Amino acid sequence: MTQDPIPDDPTQRLRPPADSFPNAPPPSRPIYHLRRENNARRRNAITFSCLGKIAGTGAATLGLWKAGLGGLFRSACRMRPVTRAPLVIGLAESGIIPSALFHQIVREACPAAAWICSTRRPSPGIAFSEHHSHAPDHSLPDPEIRPTELWFVEDEITTGRTLLGLSLNLCRRLEQGHVRYVAFTDARRPEAKRQFNAILSANGITHSLHVLFPEPPPGTDTAREEIRLSADPAIPDAPAASAPPPASDWLFPAYRPALGRQVRPDIPLPAGLTGSLLAVGEAVDLGMRIVQANPGLQLRHVTLSPWEVDDVHIHNRLDIPGDYYLYNLHTLRPPLHILYDPVDAAVARAARDHLEAMGFSAWPLAL
Repeated sequence: MTQDPIPDDPTQRLRPPADSFPNAPPPSRPIYHLRRENNARRRNAITFSCLGKIAGTGAATLGLWKAGLGGLFRSACRMRPVTRAPLVIGLAESGIIPSALFHQIVREACPAAAWICSTRRPSPGIAFSEHHSHAPDHSLPDPEIRPTELWFVEDEITTGRTLLGLSLNLCRRLEQGHVRYVAFTDARRPEAKRQFNAILSANGITHSLHVLFPEPPPGTDTAREEIRLSADPAIPDAPAASAPPPASDWLFPAYRPALGRQVRPDIPLPAGLTGSLLAVGEAVDLGMRIVQANPGLQLRHVTLSPWEVDDVHIHNRLDIPGDYYLYNLHTLRPPLHILYDPVDAAVARAARDHLEAMGFSAWPLAL
């Protein structure tokens, strides 16, 4: 990765004066109720503290959420023992950290467990659209090794449409007959759940659902969109791309779940870091690992999620060219490190320039 030659001078790491953000307390909740900026059909939104979008998340917070997911895993295994080579599947962006934590749990029981994540970048695999999303177009890589079972891991199940289409597609491709779904919360209406279950059953697929918060948190929009897949039973197969994305577009491409490559899960990570790690977009998968290895570091996600400043959970917002956002700047802890894939270098550069104009100093994290 090419980094700008910026000297690492701690005396130049500045913060704006405290009165730059008057009356802006730091958020300190596990779940945040927010308002979407550009989705009239689904104005209410939620996010979770482990995702690092509203406030920094550290190793201790990630550990608490991992423990909760571990309880779901153990409960699921009591219902049906885990098999030799499960595949954990996450969806970008908000499903990256939940699926990453869950994959760590599963690997402790099944060293052969694999992990893939969708990407919003051009990439070979299964192309699909997440209709309710602000950035709907994804690609899910084909797993390199045929798994023995499928686990989808999400932060929130909204309509269920995307999960259903991918389940039908992957079960057909990989000759699977059982799927497990793990989520922090499930916002579907009862009729949508019944329809989801009926379509899986009609296709010969059994499944189980494991939710950390069985009832959607108060204020969550209950998804009203019908699945409507009975006449369109599966997302069509995407033609295989002629070549994978350039390795130069990614940090550690051989390790990335969005490329379907997890043969060696141990990534060399920096140690002794403190402050805030600003992870741009899909680099949050590496960001989470770095924060777990550095107890003095907090993860902040430079995200595509567009939420309103509500003066309750969001007190300020930095708009970054490329439709990225950084929330609650008053909670950043210096020194600031920016982690990004080379393909997102322009976003990282714009974020750093905007932060420096506000009195912050931020350095690219060289790996």
